[in-house]
Amino acid sequence: MQRIALYDLDRTVTRAPTFTPFLVHMAASGNRLRLLGLPLWVLAMLGYKAKFYGRKPLKQFGLRLLVGRVVRSPALLPRIDAFVSRQLVRNTQPGALAQIAADKAAGVRLVLVTAAPEIYAEAMARALGFEACIATRHHRDAQGCLLNAIDGENNYAGQKVGRIEAWLDAQGLTRADAHLTAYTDHVSDAPILDYADTGVLVGRYAKPRGSWTQVDWCGR
Repeated sequence: MQRIALYDLDRTVTRAPTFTPFLVHMAASGNRLRLLGLPLWVLAMLGYKAKFYGRKPLKQFGLRLLVGRVVRSPALLPRIDAFVSRQLVRNTQPGALAQIAADKAAGVRLVLVTAAPEIYAEAMARALGFEACIATRHHRDAQGCLLNAIDGENNYAGQKVGRIEAWLDAQGLTRADAHLTAYTDHVSDAPILDYADTGVLVGRYAKPRGSWTQVDWCGR
């Protein structure tokens, strides 16, 4: 039986969300004229809150507006790496880092499962010592550079379970071969919390249900 820990990223490993800060960082560290698009991004988020459209078109719009059509390439990597480094220093929860270290020491396989884009989530996963990263995927151009267009669906809620099942299959594992522990901050991840053998809701004000447990990683 293999022990596998599935970690969400935003507000689970990190204290705060990462996507909008990524957009701002990329605009500010590149063509600063793109910062003029920030009011449009705020309006776009309000439109999402009003349920005019979903997360996928919102993310694609934000990336195109504030980063460009190409969102990860050799030329962009230094700026992406700078963003990742800043997040690791300023935006990680002490309790999450402690749990990750404890899992690694115990031989648990670590997988980051997040709706954040692979653009930077993969680099964060590597830096934190995760074996794999299951993030929102993006289309690539002929040179292998990532584009703002999302490949498939935003890796959110129920989408995560299907991606985990595909990952297990690629590892030559069935669901019965693995003991899964899932850590996430929000009930929107109920599908993955219920899919896991142990579901852990992270946050001081989180409201677990059923067999889920709760931890507060902010102050540890």
